[in-house]
Amino acid sequence: MAIVVNGGKQVFGTLSIQGSKNAVLPIMVAALLAEGQTTITHCPDISDVRAMIEVLESLGAVASLAEGNLSLDSGSMKAKKICQRKVQDIRASILLMGFSLGRFQQVTIAYPGGCSIGERPIDFHIDAFRRMGVIIDEQENELVCRCQNRLHGADIVLPFPSVGATENILLAAVLAEGKTTIENAAREPEVIELAAFLRHMGADIQGEGTSRIQITGKKRLQAITWQLSQDRIVFLTYAMLLAGCGGNANFQMSPRYLSKELYVLEKLGCECTIQNDNIHICRRRAIRPIHYLSTGPYPEYPTDGQSLLLAVLTKAQGNSTIEETVFENRFQMIGQLRAMGANIDAVSNRARVIGVTKLHGAHVETPDLRSGAGLLIAAAMADGESYITNEGYIARGYENIVENMCALGVDVYTK
Repeated sequence: MAIVVNGGKQVFGTLSIQGSKNAVLPIMVAALLAEGQTTITHCPDISDVRAMIEVLESLGAVASLAEGNLSLDSGSMKAKKICQRKVQDIRASILLMGFSLGRFQQVTIAYPGGCSIGERPIDFHIDAFRRMGVIIDEQENELVCRCQNRLHGADIVLPFPSVGATENILLAAVLAEGKTTIENAAREPEVIELAAFLRHMGADIQGEGTSRIQITGKKRLQAITWQLSQDRIVFLTYAMLLAGCGGNANFQMSPRYLSKELYVLEKLGCECTIQNDNIHICRRRAIRPIHYLSTGPYPEYPTDGQSLLLAVLTKAQGNSTIEETVFENRFQMIGQLRAMGANIDAVSNRARVIGVTKLHGAHVETPDLRSGAGLLIAAAMADGESYITNEGYIARGYENIVENMCALGVDVYTK
């Protein structure tokens, strides 16, 4: 299987943006902190969601996904060993650590997997849980965790505003005894949504969206129905597709939390018009270079959007520099872009892009989720036909991406 793109066409049309991958995975875990059935609407049907369903069902949960509605029931869930294969399939499964400690006071879990974009150590998670009274035996391939007494609140200072660590602590703290404070907490929209979801379940959480979150533990939470937010990285993917190919399109997407992304699109030469929950983007002029941009935790430009921007800058009229400050392996797609005629040099965590007049089609391989989306953008910008293999990575985060690109006028199909 491969995705085939015949590049060179502009982008036109209207597109509604799917539910958020980065929000739904922690919310799926959080839903099982309550007894009874929780329903999540606007849920994307992506392989990461399907993989998480499989993990949760292996632990005794009851789950079903149909037409964007995901139902989850903790059923006969109990603490048990979470097998290595399932955990390695999906990075977000590390959040089962916080869930299990909060609800069951124990868990044995393998070290997580996911895309190979960097080491992403879980030291922050382990240190935080130890402060909350968890005894953790770090074995070769797994963590054996148990509370000698009951899980309790603690004052936790994160060395870096890690999204995963912030979410994991939240999942544990909402059922822990006493108060937990997270200093230097992540401020990403997905963390804000998880906190709002938990609060709707009855949790006592204050301060999400700031660097200091306070949680007072409750004895129980209740099952709810929740409408998932739209995926800001998926929006950015299609917006960067337009920025690279030219044209104009309307995206049914809330502009909330997108100030940095819209700023970068305008720096590239796009015109962005917002009306209610619609964003209209037009690019008529040549692509402008961005002399320097650094990725960073929210509200900075997201690391998940770096590969998307890198693809667009290959045809900018001038030189650009991107510094990656979050993950060390985010430049894996550079060799694939060079095969398409891009002029890029990378030293350490910086990539220097010298814009070229044309890209040409090529056979390229997807190294990770966001690089795969970036290669699709580059292929749509290129002259001729491109074959993109290892497309399973792309399905981890994008629902119907080939169909959506076709709806925007791109000549693309699977083969």
